[in-house]
Amino acid sequence: MSVNLLNDAMEAQLALEWDRLRKALSQAGDIGNLNLMELQIVEPQDRRSLPPALSVGAIQGVLSAEKGNPHGQTYRAGEESRDQTQLSASKIRAGEVRLQDAHHSEVYAAIGYQAGRRLGLNERQAAALGDAMAYLITGWGQVHAEERYVNKLIYDFTRTAGSAPEGGFIWSDLHSLVSRRGFKTMVETALTIGTSLLR
Repeated sequence: MSVNLLNDAMEAQLALEWDRLRKALSQAGDIGNLNLMELQIVEPQDRRSLPPALSVGAIQGVLSAEKGNPHGQTYRAGEESRDQTQLSASKIRAGEVRLQDAHHSEVYAAIGYQAGRRLGLNERQAAALGDAMAYLITGWGQVHAEERYVNKLIYDFTRTAGSAPEGGFIWSDLHSLVSRRGFKTMVETALTIGTSLLR
C-alpha cells in the first residue's frame, strides 16, 4: 500500500488518467488534482478490496498500452471511406487510442472510486461509480460494487448520452458535452444508492 512502489513514469501516467477523468466528470463537479496518497497501491492484484486497489502491474500495463501495445487500438474507422466527413473525422482522431484492456479497467475503477469520494459519494456509491466508469471506458468489468448498481449507472449514462460507439469509446467521445452530461447523471444516480430511491 505504498506510493514508493511507483516510478516517475507511473506517477505521470496516473496524473494523465486523472486529468482525463477530471474533464469527463466536469459537469458533475470538480474532483481537483490527483493525490497519490489517496490511492491504495499494491504489488499483486486485489480486485475485490475497498477502496479498490491499484496494482503496480496494472499501471505498468497502462504505460505499455499507451505506447502502442496491441491492447491500445488506434482509431481507424473511416480511413478507407469515400465519405469526406468520415475521412476528415478519421484524420482528426488518427492519434487517439481506444483503451480496451483489463489494466486500464483496473486503473479507472480505482481512480473513479476516488473521484466519486471527492464528489460526495460514500464508499458503496463510489465503488459503483468506479466500476461503471471502468466498464464504460474499457469494456472490462470490475467487481467492487453490486452488479445491479453498476448496471443501473451504465443504463443511466446510456439513456442520457447514448450507447458506446462500436469498438468502444475514445477520450474525445468521453469529453463531449453529451458524455459529460451522462457522467453527471451517473453521479446523481449513484447518490441515491442505499436510499429509499435505490435499494
